Amino acid sequence: MGEEEKKPNSVYIVAELVEDILLRLPLKPLFKFKAVSKQWKSILESKIFVERRKSVQKKPKILAVGDSLFQGDAEIDVDYLQSNEVTTRPSLTCDGLVCIPVPDWVYVLNPSTREFLRFPTGPYDYGVELVPQAWRNIFPGYWAMGFGKDEVEGSYKVVRILYDFNFFEILDVNIGEWRKLSPSPYKVEQTRKSACVNGSIYWLDMRHRFKILALDLHTEEFRDVSALPPLRYTAASQLVNLEDRLAISDTCFILEWAMEIWAMDAQEESWTMTHFISLSTVKCPTGYWTRWFTPVAVSKEGNLFLHDSGKRLLKYYPHTDYLSCVSSDISFISPFEENLVPLGSQPE
Repeated sequence: MGEEEKKPNSVYIVAELVEDILLRLPLKPLFKFKAVSKQWKSILESKIFVERRKSVQKKPKILAVGDSLFQGDAEIDVDYLQSNEVTTRPSLTCDGLVCIPVPDWVYVLNPSTREFLRFPTGPYDYGVELVPQAWRNIFPGYWAMGFGKDEVEGSYKVVRILYDFNFFEILDVNIGEWRKLSPSPYKVEQTRKSACVNGSIYWLDMRHRFKILALDLHTEEFRDVSALPPLRYTAASQLVNLEDRLAISDTCFILEWAMEIWAMDAQEESWTMTHFISLSTVKCPTGYWTRWFTPVAVSKEGNLFLHDSGKRLLKYYPHTDYLSCVSSDISFISPFEENLVPLGSQPE
């Protein structure tokens, strides 16, 4: 190139400004922008960017299965996965990732990037033929399952427990190998889902006694949650992560059909009732005893979204004590957060 030739004009934008611009863009274009440069790819896949994008999210989202005309309302958005054998199975979620155990495999799916990994579970399907038909939609092999994030290392882990064989294992998604865990101090119910909050997985047991068992995903040690909420402990009791707090919901019928939600403080020392919801206005043709209600998300306006066994999405307005149905046909999976960090290459 001769000295008389001029170089093309170029504009340099500092990385901080690039990140601020990318934070405000929709999700889909971001995947294409990874190819712009190594710098942009590094920004989009960084933990700092992922956390900052969560903070600018305008309203909560939920992840659902199938095709529906319902796309959300003014306070919540809905993202859909196409219905198939995997996505319609029971699942566990954490930070926008979905863990789906199926016979012989465990899938870990990132709905934001459409990436997934799968890990073999081995020939431990003992007891499937002994499990009552109503329970066979819980997890294959009659496992007690857990899925969550090690907040210290930042890795995601899958836990499986088979009490009949005293079998306890954990898998780090980044490594892809099952390792043995020390046995838990007591049994939990394989028929109930676990919940992950602040780096620990929690299981509920009501069959033998009312207990909550926790597993720290960093130390990989079990512990007993000593403080328990004063619930009625019906078959509808379930643990959920609600606004990054461990919560337990229960429905009961004494003077009226109602739902209670209690949330635990960060030190696991006390519980506070966050919601008492009358369900008397909810029409249930098959009877209240066949229904369960799962707390899903709380909007920025303070309204609570629930999903029930009749595929309905309900919204509760605490200030007016009003419960309404916003969708009557939605197959719900989980609350949903965008997670742009790639899962990486599948282990061999």
